[in-house]
Amino acid sequence: MKYTKPGNSDLNVSRICMGCMGFGDPGRGQHSWTIDEEHSREIIRRGLELGVNFYDTAIGYQSGTSEQYVGRALRDLAKREDVVVATKFLPRTQEEIEKGVSGQEHIETMIDASLRNLGMDYVDLYIYHMWDWQTPIEDIMDGLSRVVNFPVY
Repeated sequence: MKYTKPGNSDLNVSRICMGCMGFGDPGRGQHSWTIDEEHSREIIRRGLELGVNFYDTAIGYQSGTSEQYVGRALRDLAKREDVVVATKFLPRTQEEIEKGVSGQEHIETMIDASLRNLGMDYVDLYIYHMWDWQTPIEDIMDGLSRVVNFPVY
């Protein structure tokens, strides 16, 4: 397996990233074709055996069950410091906007939920999954900046 360091980071990532959108409870999301935890674990195990250390998931994949499956498999099969985990967050919902939830508060809530789903203290990459036209970019960037040093309880 070949590895690289993205940007100026110290992360050492496999050039192949395992996208985990296909993992998750098929009854809990927008895709009926996702695979269950047992089969997800088999694929993750094989990826690790082949040297894949980079796993990409999202809270939006099957209502967070992709994150749960990935997190449990990686906890059981690898050392946390040996894998690179990326996850993504969704824009604020209309309900959050109406309640006055700020972009910053939304991002903090989302990272907290993702960390719980993954069963991890941190993620290596946190990605904005899709554009939110109702949240100023300054709020998004500030929210992301805040979670870089977000305290984990």
